[in-house]
Amino acid sequence: MTKIHVIIDSPPEELRCTTCLLPMQYQAKKDDKFLWQCFKCGKQYLVSGNIDHDIEESWSPPR
Repeated sequence: MTKIHVIIDSPPEELRCTTCLLPMQYQAKKDDKFLWQCFKCGKQYLVSGNIDHDIEESWSPPR
Protein backbone atom coordinates (compact mmCIF):
# COMPACT_ATOMS: atom_id res chain seq x y z
CA MET A 1 0.00 0.00 0.00
CA THR A 2 1.02 3.58 -0.66
CA LYS A 3 0.87 6.32 1.98
CA ILE A 4 -0.96 9.58 1.22
CA HIS A 5 -1.89 12.69 3.19
CA VAL A 6 -4.49 12.42 5.97
CA ILE A 7 -8.08 12.73 4.78
CA ILE A 8 -10.62 14.11 7.24
CA ASP A 9 -14.33 13.43 6.48
CA SER A 10 -14.02 14.22 2.79
CA PRO A 11 -12.45 12.61 -0.26
CA PRO A 12 -9.43 14.21 -1.93
CA GLU A 13 -10.30 16.79 -4.57
CA GLU A 14 -8.80 14.75 -7.42
CA LEU A 15 -7.01 11.44 -7.97
CA ARG A 16 -5.45 10.50 -11.28
CA CYS A 17 -5.32 6.95 -12.58
CA THR A 18 -1.75 5.68 -12.66
CA THR A 19 -2.54 3.67 -15.82
CA CYS A 20 -4.52 6.12 -17.99
CA LEU A 21 -3.49 9.38 -16.29
CA LEU A 22 -7.15 10.47 -16.43
CA PRO A 23 -8.98 11.91 -13.41
CA MET A 24 -10.70 9.18 -11.41
CA GLN A 25 -14.31 9.60 -10.31
CA TYR A 26 -15.41 9.45 -6.67
CA GLN A 27 -18.08 6.76 -6.23
CA ALA A 28 -18.99 6.18 -2.58
CA LYS A 29 -17.77 5.76 0.98
CA LYS A 30 -17.57 2.16 2.22
CA ASP A 31 -16.31 1.07 5.65
CA ASP A 32 -14.61 4.45 6.28
CA LYS A 33 -12.88 4.25 2.87
CA PHE A 34 -13.51 6.41 -0.17
CA LEU A 35 -13.99 4.47 -3.43
CA TRP A 36 -12.55 6.09 -6.57
CA GLN A 37 -12.71 4.48 -10.03
CA CYS A 38 -11.28 5.07 -13.51
CA PHE A 39 -14.03 4.38 -16.04
CA LYS A 40 -11.59 3.90 -18.90
CA CYS A 41 -9.48 1.03 -17.52
CA GLY A 42 -11.48 -0.01 -14.43
CA LYS A 43 -8.78 0.63 -11.81
CA GLN A 44 -10.20 1.32 -8.34
CA TYR A 45 -8.69 2.96 -5.29
CA LEU A 46 -10.03 2.59 -1.76
CA VAL A 47 -8.65 5.55 0.19
CA SER A 48 -8.77 5.22 3.95
CA GLY A 49 -10.46 8.01 5.89
CA ASN A 50 -8.76 6.89 9.10
CA ILE A 51 -5.50 8.13 10.54
CA ASP A 52 -3.53 5.35 8.75
CA HIS A 53 -4.38 7.05 5.39
CA ASP A 54 -3.60 4.07 3.14
CA ILE A 55 -4.64 3.38 -0.45
CA GLU A 56 -5.76 -0.05 -1.65
CA GLU A 57 -5.68 -0.66 -5.39
CA SER A 58 -7.95 -3.09 -7.23
CA TRP A 59 -9.42 -3.61 -10.68
CA SER A 60 -12.97 -3.93 -11.99
CA PRO A 61 -14.30 -4.21 -15.55
CA PRO A 62 -14.25 -0.85 -17.35
CA ARG A 63 -17.64 0.70 -18.10
